[in-house]
Amino acid sequence: MGETMIDALLTISQDWFRDARREAYWPSSIELYGKQIGFLIYLCAAIAVIVLLIGLYRNMRVWFHGKYDHEKQSLFSFILTLIKRGLKNIFSRSFPKRLYYGIGSGILKREARERSSFIVHTMIMLGFLGSAIATIAITIHEYLFHEELLVGPLYLLLNIGADIAGVLLFFGVLLAFMRRFFQEKSFYERAGLEDLVLLLLLFWISISGFFVEASRILYGLNNLPIDIEGVSYPNIDFEITSFIGFPLALILGIFITTDNMIFTVHAFFYLSHLLCVLTLAIILTFSKFFHVLAGVGNIILTDVDKKKGQLHFSEDGINKIEDFSFFQLLEASACMKCHFCHNYCPAQDSGEPLSPLKVIQDVKNWGKQQYGLIQANKDVSILGDKSGLTQDVLWACVTCYACTNACPHLIGHVDMIVGMRASLIEEGNVPGTFTTMLESVYQYGNVWNQPKRDRTNWLKEGKLPKIKKSESKLLWLPGDTLAYDPRNQKVARATYEIFSKSELDYGTFGDAEKNDGNEMRRLGEEALFKMLAEDNIKMYQKRDVKRIVTSSPHTFNTIKNEYPEYGGDFDVVHITTFLLELIEHGRIQFSTDLNYEVTYHDPCYLGRYNDEYESPRKIIEKLPGVTFREMPNHGQFSYCCGGGGGNMFRETPEWVETRISEKRILEAKDTLRSSEKSGNENGPKKVLITACPFCTSMLTDALKTQQLEEEFEVKDLVELVNEAMGSPPSSDENSS
Repeated sequence: MGETMIDALLTISQDWFRDARREAYWPSSIELYGKQIGFLIYLCAAIAVIVLLIGLYRNMRVWFHGKYDHEKQSLFSFILTLIKRGLKNIFSRSFPKRLYYGIGSGILKREARERSSFIVHTMIMLGFLGSAIATIAITIHEYLFHEELLVGPLYLLLNIGADIAGVLLFFGVLLAFMRRFFQEKSFYERAGLEDLVLLLLLFWISISGFFVEASRILYGLNNLPIDIEGVSYPNIDFEITSFIGFPLALILGIFITTDNMIFTVHAFFYLSHLLCVLTLAIILTFSKFFHVLAGVGNIILTDVDKKKGQLHFSEDGINKIEDFSFFQLLEASACMKCHFCHNYCPAQDSGEPLSPLKVIQDVKNWGKQQYGLIQANKDVSILGDKSGLTQDVLWACVTCYACTNACPHLIGHVDMIVGMRASLIEEGNVPGTFTTMLESVYQYGNVWNQPKRDRTNWLKEGKLPKIKKSESKLLWLPGDTLAYDPRNQKVARATYEIFSKSELDYGTFGDAEKNDGNEMRRLGEEALFKMLAEDNIKMYQKRDVKRIVTSSPHTFNTIKNEYPEYGGDFDVVHITTFLLELIEHGRIQFSTDLNYEVTYHDPCYLGRYNDEYESPRKIIEKLPGVTFREMPNHGQFSYCCGGGGGNMFRETPEWVETRISEKRILEAKDTLRSSEKSGNENGPKKVLITACPFCTSMLTDALKTQQLEEEFEVKDLVELVNEAMGSPPSSDENSS
């Protein structure tokens, strides 16, 4: 009995693999609507393709009005450059990783909201791609192979694959609709009619596809045997591999009993399915759905050699579409309006008018306004109310890199914003406090409007060694803020004491040290940055500097990533990395238990700009008597202090109710309060640690405005290292 059943199953399987075949759209013996409306279908398809190509031309026309790689490069030469770069990137080791990130894998490490977004987006992408492949295969099967391609195992595989793709598309769209318009409506606050139309089209494409398949199968079940080109097929049980279409056909069979009814149902769903597909093709290049093409193009053409912390924009700034680069305009088209840049932007979160998402959309829309199918409005300023790119929007950016870090399509928001700031600088549209800062750098070489001779006044006892007397040629750059800001002068003294106790051979420039130029470049004052960079590079080279230690992550990023384009390629490390080296080599010895409970704030220019997250945490782990608690927003998703991009010197606008630094302080408060020993007078002292002078100043000020000075304090990591080496904690005297 068992052998008989096995033989029967094997026979059925063999029949399936031999007889299974795909009849395109409708059994070939029926020619009911092919001749009647076939011409109209082909006409609509041709129109859809023409409109799609027109839309593609319109987008590409805007891109090619941007700047090429070289000022005098011809169009033909630039196209060859694009082809070479694309091939180089596709075959590079980093391409699979960038492509994987491009579909949203980077958000897997974030909150549940973002992880579910990645899953939903992947479902829609794979579902749409799978359905498109199935449709193309069926078309080739009918027109090129005359219904002889999808036969046997290949057809069974298509059956299963097409249904899997349809299920992914159906549930992906359903989940996306629920999230955007119900569950996460506040997160997707800029979702609108465009999103709704696209989701409805995709939803109906998935639904109608199942009914087209089911009605085709139902006709076969009701009309056995089937004769195809003189060959009789007595059974189509192999259609059961269509695990959605086959059961749906059985259900339809309960209500639909005649061939005419089956045909009517099939025709309705087939034609509506085709109409939605053609509509999607027509609006593809005119909607956010264009990111399917532009996003992949952007990932392929992204310059893999571009340093993460290096800004790219014209020295003259960005004032019109022609000032953007080709790649920046391509990036604008690649925006998928996923809202991650918008929701991770601390400026937007604090009530500023800046939205990175809107900036990119404004650039894209302005380009389309100036360059349509025929008209070309050259040299029209993009800055102002008409485009939405106003001064209030552009000066609000803190250049924290959270937007670009969050973007699945690697869009460089900060480069575009700083480029447009450069044009505002050229026009003289600069906030008063920024003007004072720029004049101070011109006159004194620092951003604090203080005389050069006072740069080393923070050193009350001892003497700073000069770099020219150092045999190791190790240069320490305290920076402007450690030199002049009273609160950070304590950090400077702590660093000096650590180096002295470690008997370190190093040197400084003393009063001759100049600003590194970071704030100048982030404000868009490229000429001043260039001057500072060239002067500093000459000074470093003249003293034969071998290695540079910086106390500021901003200085570290500038020397590491931006000085090389001016001929300054130096071995530079941030103070946290350097201190960890000294600890691991035994040059720093700890002798005092601190009895601290701490949390750590990642500086943007150390973390997101340069991927240095571990060194500070390893030092904290080695500090005796310290309990470490991580804030919810940490690492690459750390919240900004609000001081970057020159904003440490910008007056807080009246529309900001809670500053970025205050939001970060409140997060630190909640983290430190979560301790079981909270409120215990004999418990450990609570400290928010950072490793950046700007962060220390901004967070200390926010601690005062939020009246939380009795609960915890803000310290630089250097201060804790010095205390653990036996120095008493610095007093609050002269703090600011």
